[in-house]
Amino acid sequence: MYSITAPAVYICDRVHSDPRSVARMGRMMKHISARKVQRVTDDELNELVESEGLLAGGRTGQAVKDDERVIVFNNYAWYPDDELADLRKRYPKLSSHMLLGHGEWALRDRKVLRERYDGVCQTAYEFHCANGCFHGCAYCHIKNLVTIMLNLEDYVEHLDEFIKTIPSLKLFKYDNLTDQICFEPEYGASELMVGYFARQPDKYLLLYTKSDNVDHLLDLPHEGHTIINWSMSCDTVSRTVERNTPDVWQRIKATEKCQKAGYVVRARFSPIVPIKAWREEYTETIREYLARVKPDVITLDTLGWMNAAIMRGCFDVDTFDPEFRDYFLDIERQGDPKRGKPYNPDGKQFFSHELRSKVYRFFIDEIRKHNPAQRISICMETPEMWNEYGAELGMTPDNYVCCCGPTSVPGNPLLA
Repeated sequence: MYSITAPAVYICDRVHSDPRSVARMGRMMKHISARKVQRVTDDELNELVESEGLLAGGRTGQAVKDDERVIVFNNYAWYPDDELADLRKRYPKLSSHMLLGHGEWALRDRKVLRERYDGVCQTAYEFHCANGCFHGCAYCHIKNLVTIMLNLEDYVEHLDEFIKTIPSLKLFKYDNLTDQICFEPEYGASELMVGYFARQPDKYLLLYTKSDNVDHLLDLPHEGHTIINWSMSCDTVSRTVERNTPDVWQRIKATEKCQKAGYVVRARFSPIVPIKAWREEYTETIREYLARVKPDVITLDTLGWMNAAIMRGCFDVDTFDPEFRDYFLDIERQGDPKRGKPYNPDGKQFFSHELRSKVYRFFIDEIRKHNPAQRISICMETPEMWNEYGAELGMTPDNYVCCCGPTSVPGNPLLA
């Protein structure tokens, strides 16, 4: 487990009802240095969230410092819908960030994503064990609070009942609200979740990470039913933008280890940050990665999810490639115009179609220099981008695989 410094650790009362949760917290606390450790009721936590501004601030690059993330240890509570609604009214400050003990899984709705963000995606459910991360990537939406759920055995016991309600889904992403691998092996989520999916004949777990803390995974009996996806970048971005993460070379080494242990491995170049030497640096990353690793799919995603004001707060835009910097400055001069095309400040995309297309053209050509048959996908891109690249990628917006698609599993013909 990573060594963590936090100004405070708050322990929800419900944690103490489960000896396994207390034991798990004890293992993790050996690696956490905190100025204050306090047991709290929901009433007290509701007040603390407001008085200490625990959910304040924008994206990580704007507001959060590495040693300012408060930790809340909590347990899933499994409320009936009507009781949860009442609790949200009673504790309005706890309605998000898993603070009431709910949020164990979340629907990703393709229709909503298309209408709201102009992005092509696939409907799926994502599993969550925490909300908040210690990696400190400048572009991340994570705030200065990390809620960690502890009664994981109870969570696994609820999975059978839930998964039966969605029989068509084959792949479950875990966990994109945190980087759970950072907490291992003391946390124990990997062992429980990998073990659970190893027993499922047609379901797969996707571990989603930037970490190289993978040694605890290597001897787990995964039975080929856990897929591991690394968010990849280039050297400069991994060291300066994705601070506190293992650099890209450490991630490649971790990928290689897990591949040798029999895991299906994937890469998601995301977000691709257009620094001045992005072509040269990503050329080096792609060459090294594909020399050592055989992913079943590589997904591409260009920096977005923010307007110019947020981007200015997260990045030194003078480090951008001049073409991307000038586009940013033009948008900034306009004062972040209202939602529209090609610029969509309320949606997924920031840079123009033409600039994003240059990124994808480069990546596709560079990847296929090393492996002409490599399956490549694009993430949450517009219908227009799919019109441009779909035929070349051998897929359509209605039939494609990617790093976390609900049917992007071994046996899918597109991954053959």
